[in-house]
Amino acid sequence: MEIDIYFLRMRRTVFSTFFSQAVVSIKIRPSIVLIKENMVLLMKYHYSEALIWGIPGGGVGEGETLVDALKRELLEELGVKINISNLLCLVETPTAGKVKHTLHCVFLGEVVSGEPKANPEHTSSVGAEWISIEEIDGLILYPPINDFIKLALKSKTDSELAKVIPEYLGMRERPWF
Repeated sequence: MEIDIYFLRMRRTVFSTFFSQAVVSIKIRPSIVLIKENMVLLMKYHYSEALIWGIPGGGVGEGETLVDALKRELLEELGVKINISNLLCLVETPTAGKVKHTLHCVFLGEVVSGEPKANPEHTSSVGAEWISIEEIDGLILYPPINDFIKLALKSKTDSELAKVIPEYLGMRERPWF
């Protein structure tokens, strides 16, 4: 009887250890590439004396859809209403520093009302700027999809753009500051 209890406890320990390590935790972050006159709207951050640019977006609340979360985040953080046209890409960034493994759901769209201005009550961004296609290559961007944004901005027609999107870009490393 003691042996059976011992093996039962061992089996429970092995089972719980395996499943506690098998649980995957990933943050979901919707974001949007907003285009105007061949420029993209990016948010500006200063971390550890580095200039970092971010694609506008944010977290998803309980019961919120990706689209609803994106509309809420842009209204809160930048004071703009947006139109979302389609999914541009999915890209993962690994855990780095305090930031968890993240799946970025990047949409394509446009501002329909308001002038983008960072709201310090809702974001740590120090500003938002329209950046030209020529400037994108040299930026430290989060998530790091400079090449893909450039490709999307270069597409002149919807049929050309349809060849680009949506695409899963896989895991992309990024620096941590």
